[in-house]
Amino acid sequence: MLPFADAPLPSHASPGVGGDRRRLFLFSPLPPQRNGLADYVVEYLPHLAADFDLCLVAESGRAAATAALFPGGRFEVIDEAVFLARQPDVQAQILYNVGNNGDCAYMLDHLHRFPGVVVVHDVSLFYLHQVALQMERANGMFAHWVADTGYQVPADFVHRDGSLGRTPGLLYQECLMVRRIAGSARGLMLHSRYAEARFRGGAFDVPLGAEHGRPVARIPHFVLPPAPPAADADAVLRRYGVQESDVLLLVPGFLTGNKMLYEVLVAYSRARIGQPRLKLLFAGEERASEYAVSERIRQLWPEEDGPRVTGYLDARELDILLARADLSFVLRYPTYGETSGILPRAVMGGGRVVTVDIGSYPEFESPQIDHVSIGSGLVDQLLACIRSTCDNLPDAGTRALRRASEAQRADQLSPRALYPRIRALLDEAWEAGA
Repeated sequence: MLPFADAPLPSHASPGVGGDRRRLFLFSPLPPQRNGLADYVVEYLPHLAADFDLCLVAESGRAAATAALFPGGRFEVIDEAVFLARQPDVQAQILYNVGNNGDCAYMLDHLHRFPGVVVVHDVSLFYLHQVALQMERANGMFAHWVADTGYQVPADFVHRDGSLGRTPGLLYQECLMVRRIAGSARGLMLHSRYAEARFRGGAFDVPLGAEHGRPVARIPHFVLPPAPPAADADAVLRRYGVQESDVLLLVPGFLTGNKMLYEVLVAYSRARIGQPRLKLLFAGEERASEYAVSERIRQLWPEEDGPRVTGYLDARELDILLARADLSFVLRYPTYGETSGILPRAVMGGGRVVTVDIGSYPEFESPQIDHVSIGSGLVDQLLACIRSTCDNLPDAGTRALRRASEAQRADQLSPRALYPRIRALLDEAWEAGA
């Protein structure tokens, strides 16, 4: 059961347009899937359930596991077949929670057939569409789809049947496939100025705005309030080998191939010379198919005295490590226009945070953040950040003041504070389509 399952409904709950609670079908990756999109949507479920007759539409085969986590009966959990059996439902609105993630592939056909409001977490949806076509065994359509966006794939990247043999890295920097989403959407939500500008460029020939039946809202990613002190914090730190005297460097979140893990390893190996207190912890689940960080650690530190990989962490354990970290690395290249939920959580811990100066990352501001530039000098920049952290470790009082300042700032970006803007977008889209 999730923590809020028995919590009271939000006090801001308001009736629907015209005083009725309209039905809302929500498509999204859902718990217990280990997915940032599932974690994101969970924070808004109590608010949506208070305002709507809410129904979660899970991928086929996943509905039972999701329903078991929400036993309170505030909303229904169904699968795709049940959803299709209930269509058409002219009294219902649909909300899609979409990112460049294979767990979203199940909803693409529904999105085009049953248009609704779309939360767009990434402005390149290339990987999502690639996975969707592989699931349909329709790989031969992919080069044609990419060409439809105006991107010319080099001939040696394309098989004779039209499938992609290799993936040009630049494709991930382009706003590919967003035109397909925009063309079907009845409303759109993006998280940053960067993402909105790139999305509008990718959907250049799709009329956007309420006057065209597609209202657009820019609503930032929420920031959760700081977690209360955990009674077992010391035990969690000991489990991962963190000692009181360590200078802790942390790479939080899923360990995907675009999080510059190799560059962090190289910078750490150099910084460790003359700094025996340094400890590097990769705090998340490894995606070895993208970058085998554990294997690389074994190669670089055959004596097994190198960095550690924790494996999957729940939010509570990750917050404990973030609260202890002296420097957190929130790096990403290429970036798909996503807004990092980890970045504000890392800042909330009171330590230093280093992130990239591209995409939407510069839009989150804090005096604790250092920005690095992508390029040949990246390792030297990371090394300088590590050394600066070692030379300027704050005392407990300074960290407490930082946490208090960030908590006050975060309150304005809490799910409770942001939800009315999501509700307003849903209402505007409903009225525009009436």
